[in-house]
Order: sequence, then structure tokens, then C-alpha cells
Amino acid sequence: MKYLVILSVLVGTLLLGVTQFIPATYDFVLLATDNAKHYDQLKKIPLFDTFINGLGIEPMVQGMVASQLVKYGVKMDQFNELLSNQVLVVQRGENFFGALGPAKETEKLVKAISDLLGKDVWVGAQKSYVFFSNNKDFAGECLKGGGSIAADIMKYFDDATVWAVGYSPRLVQGEAEFESVLVVRVEPDRMSGSFKWKAKNDAAKKIIAEATPDRSYRLHEDPNLSGEIFVFSNVQSVRAVKAVLEQMSSNLADSVFNSVGQIFGISAEPKNVVQEILALSEKVSGKMAASIGVGQFLQSLFETQSATVTVEPSFYAVVEARTTPSEIAKILGRGEVSGEELKIDNLIIRCEGNYVKIFSQAKGEKGISLEKALKFFDPVKHSLFVFIDFAPIVEKLLGVSSQSVFVAVGTITDSSYTTDWYIK
Repeated sequence: MKYLVILSVLVGTLLLGVTQFIPATYDFVLLATDNAKHYDQLKKIPLFDTFINGLGIEPMVQGMVASQLVKYGVKMDQFNELLSNQVLVVQRGENFFGALGPAKETEKLVKAISDLLGKDVWVGAQKSYVFFSNNKDFAGECLKGGGSIAADIMKYFDDATVWAVGYSPRLVQGEAEFESVLVVRVEPDRMSGSFKWKAKNDAAKKIIAEATPDRSYRLHEDPNLSGEIFVFSNVQSVRAVKAVLEQMSSNLADSVFNSVGQIFGISAEPKNVVQEILALSEKVSGKMAASIGVGQFLQSLFETQSATVTVEPSFYAVVEARTTPSEIAKILGRGEVSGEELKIDNLIIRCEGNYVKIFSQAKGEKGISLEKALKFFDPVKHSLFVFIDFAPIVEKLLGVSSQSVFVAVGTITDSSYTTDWYIK
């Protein structure tokens, strides 16, 4: 009988896997499975093959990691085994917890990973799993477990192409409450996924209804759009856009915002800039088209000639809004007003009737990338549209022909807002 109990515990642990560390309550949980299998498939996709295999990024990163592991008697194969199976990430408030495994030699791996992550992250091991967290008390809750992911969410893994699933049982925006599901797939020729917000109350249903696309949208036809990256917002009310921006600004790392700000010469904290944009939301309708050109900028960074001057990235946006440069300057608390224009850092804001145009001095390349983007965009169906043409970027950087693109579209079904995307 004693051995039967022990066997039952062992089998139960194996079946639970890394999900045994899900606490009773959480804001968001992400589970990735069969990492080695999906990563091998990912490397076969043209864009990832170019960067991982063509540029030799994988051996370069592994070499750097191996040099750290050897100090603790850990081999690269042991570290790879840890990453090859399952990964769990749990977030509640500002606290996070991550677990990886199963793997052997976890005690040795703990010392090595602790060195890699730094002193601000607590690293430990339980059974055949290595875990890390920014809060020891929260980690203790996770190690006790007691929580789970709903069965209908776990069913996504019945599809062999699904790599990871993220789930938030309660996502709050003001009075609105949503349930959100994130799914990431690796298919034979592309990486794809979806992010769904499902309304849980009337306030949330109202926001989703306001994200209905307007058939009269024409901003994607603006002749000043150029570059390789395009973002179109086509909603009835800016409240829907505001909800997304608030979620992004609360979740994205400060380092990401800072990097974007430095590229476009924005002196203020970019996270604060997002809040400033939100403050302007009452002045805009929710319709916008923006373009960014980074191909020439990235190429200039990698030029070998010492005399090469770095080319600034280009930016252009047109927003449906009725306001004045002085009014914008007052809300933002900075900028130099001259006639119908406002200069802020490296950007110029111009008010023209019912529209506000924001642009940099640098100009992006026109034509081919926008033509590609417009083949995917449908103003009748799409509330949100994001397109990145990697072809000119890869060709300028590496001299390699490419057809790779990133496409994301936002649509409404019933009481849910879904963003579907893929990269190939």
C-alpha cells in the first residue's frame, strides 16, 4: 500500500508538470510546452532561419551562456534540457514567478542561473524544476500551488502546433472587466497567434462595440505614408484604443519604452509620453494611420565606414482630431509653437482642420511596402491593422532576398475583440 501511494504521487507530479506551481489566485499565467520541438520548427521559418542560422545567433548566444555555466560545473546540454520541456510564468500585481523543467542537476543549474539573472531575482529548485521570482513570499505561494488553468483553455494544447497559451481570468479597464486568452502557434511555414479580450460585463461590451470599424475610413490612403512599418486604427471611439494603450503602458518594460524613445529623439520617459497621449484622447476620434521607416536607419548603424552618418528613422502619422498646437502644448506641458505647428524633440505636429499630422524630418521610402500592406487591410472588417515588411530591412542589412512579413488584424465577434497575427 505504501508503494502504491508513492507511485500515485509520482504519477500525479508528472501529469501536473510545471502547472503544479500555479497559485490559487493570479492576474496572468503563461504556459509553454514542448519547447525543443517548437523551437526546432521555428528555425525552419524563413525569417527566423535568416537570423538564427544565417547570422549564427544561436551558437553566439550559447557560447556566451556556456562561459557562465562552466564556472558552476554545468554543461550546455544540461541547460538546454532545462529549457527544452515546459515553462510557466505567473504574474500577480507587480510580482512574477517562473518555473522551468523538468531537468536533472537542478541544484547546479540554480547557482548558474542565479548568476545570469542577477541578485534582484530569487532563484531556487524544487524536485526537477528550477524557479525564479522577484518576490520570495509570492514564490512561496506558487510553490504550494493550489491553482489551475481552466480546462477549456488547456484544450488549446490539443492542437499540436500550439506552443504557448496565456490566460487572464480578470483584466480590468476602469469599470470594464475582460477575460483574455493568448495563443502562440508554430506552423510549418509561419509563427502565428491570437489575443482575445472577452467582455465579462456591460461596460466591457460597450468598449468592444465602440471598436467597430468605420466603413468611411480613408486615412490609409494618405500620400505621406512611407517606410516599412504601418499601423492603422479604425474604431468608432478612442476609448477602445485607450484601453489597449493603458494595458501596454502598464505591462511593457521600461527598457523597451526607453529604447523606442531614444530612436526617435524623445527626451521624456516614453512611458510618460504614452500617458500624455492618453490625456489627448478626448480630442481624437479613434481613427489614425501611422508609418515608420527603419530600413535605412538600421543599415547606417551597420555601415563599416567610419565617416558614415547615421540616418534617422522616419515617422509619419495622421490622426482625426480637432485641436490646436497651443492646446496640445498645454496638455503635454512642453513644445515650441509656431503658427499651426508644434515642435517637440525631433517631431513636428501640424494641425490641419479635422486632422493632426505628426512627422519627423527624415522621410521613408515610398511605394512597395505600402502596396503590400494594403493588400491585407480591409477597412470594413479591421479595427486595428499592423504590418511590417521585413524584405527591404533584411535585404539592406544582409543583402539576402526575403519575402518575410508580419501581419496583425483586430476584429470583433460577438462580445469579443480578437487580434490575429502571423510572421513568416
